[in-house]
Amino acid sequence: YSLRKLKTGTASVAVALTVLGAGFANQTEVKGESVRNGSELSYSREHEDYIRQLEEQRGELLEKVDQLEQQKQQEQQEQQEQKEQKERQK
Repeated sequence: YSLRKLKTGTASVAVALTVLGAGFANQTEVKGESVRNGSELSYSREHEDYIRQLEEQRGELLEKVDQLEQQKQQEQQEQQEQKEQKERQK
């Protein structure tokens, strides 16, 4: 394809994206690792403590879910047994 086959607006946009895209690609830079200072380390420790706390809470909630599921199963079994007893009595 040549640019003449495209509409005027499309061609200008294509040219602009090509030029700007090349410019943005040349401007990208990669930063190396920096040495952490004390405040960053304390933030990191606080973050790790918070994550640990959330994991503990998650564990407690999962235990509660398990207990509730077991309780629900027991109730369903009891209801089923009661239903079977009523049917036998008929």
